[in-house]
Amino acid sequence: MKKSKFEERITTSFKTETPDILDKIKSSDQFYIPNKVKKYDFSRFFNKRLSYSLASVFVLALVLFSILSSGTEVPAVVASTVTLDINPSVQITLDDDDNVINITAINSDGELLIDRDIKFKGLSLDRAIELIMAEAVKRGFIIDGDEDNIILIDVSSDREDVKARVEAALELKISEEMERASKLYKIVRQNRDDLTVDQVNRINNIAEENNISVAKLLLINRIIQSDDSYTIETLKDYSIRRLYSILIEVNPLDDSLPGNNDAPGLDDIPEFDDIPGTDNLPGNNDNPGNN
Repeated sequence: MKKSKFEERITTSFKTETPDILDKIKSSDQFYIPNKVKKYDFSRFFNKRLSYSLASVFVLALVLFSILSSGTEVPAVVASTVTLDINPSVQITLDDDDNVINITAINSDGELLIDRDIKFKGLSLDRAIELIMAEAVKRGFIIDGDEDNIILIDVSSDREDVKARVEAALELKISEEMERASKLYKIVRQNRDDLTVDQVNRINNIAEENNISVAKLLLINRIIQSDDSYTIETLKDYSIRRLYSILIEVNPLDDSLPGNNDAPGLDDIPEFDDIPGTDNLPGNNDNPGNN
């Protein structure tokens, strides 16, 4: 047999008569297929976290948009409070930069000084005082002649440096506006630094009930201590100029009044239990003038 034919027969035999060895191997008890090691797909993890992050950002953006579109504002922190008394009385709250947070009228005359067409919020203290004093001159609350206009100011703050700064700025601006209008004036600064917390709370309540400022109430108290025929009710609607005229009348020997912050009694702590007309205070229900 030729070699080529022999090789051909062998090849044909392998192709047609291959023993079924694989089936025998699979049927053996020792045959097993090892488990395929599963590789962790980190890309799926990061894609999921990215989706959550984007969703959170979207929700936060919606919340912020809702707040802004609804006009909700974070309340400004009040750094100081100013009251200005002529007879019109107004109160101004200021932020740390001495810009106006709010301005309110304490009495009915004060309403006339606050022009509703002017947005005071956000104005500097100087600009607010400029507008208020111009309106006071225009409406005749600041008088002409030889008689001084008495302007009573009061500044309160939890910080002494803020109080001192605002007081100085307030006095300077009022002086500038009065000189611009060529008016005679005196500025009186009320001092209540020595009042206790209890006294502050009590005078705040009395002042609020009578629609007057704390500074004006303390001035009225000075008059009543000198002449108890007067009451808060009879004096509360008087201008500061008239109140100081009365204070001079009942203190004829005190030639330092008005306008001198070092004058005797101006900085005294008030004894409110002795004031007629304050029947809401303990021990004062029998005082005259409580009608």
